[in-house]
Amino acid sequence: MTALVKRLAGSPAAMVTVFRPTPLPGDRMTYVKQVEGVDTRLTLLWFLQVDPRDCWEARFTGLDEDVAASGLSRVELVAPFVPTVPGTDRHVAEPRRAR
Repeated sequence: MTALVKRLAGSPAAMVTVFRPTPLPGDRMTYVKQVEGVDTRLTLLWFLQVDPRDCWEARFTGLDEDVAASGLSRVELVAPFVPTVPGTDRHVAEPRRAR
């Protein structure tokens, strides 16, 4: 978690939330498979205060190398989400202009 604190400090992120899967109970239905990798799987949601296109390369690339170097896990997906304004079509019009 120290690595997350270091990345968060001084970044354009307001916060990062961390989710870890919970193993299914032992009395689950027999046809339901247990979740694999609960000891190494995390989901991180970064809530940015700026458009990710303005900071993604500088701040968030390299996460997969950091995790792999730790030997604790591997990164499956790192993807930014462009902010939207509910009730508008700004999120549709802006990417078209950026091309």
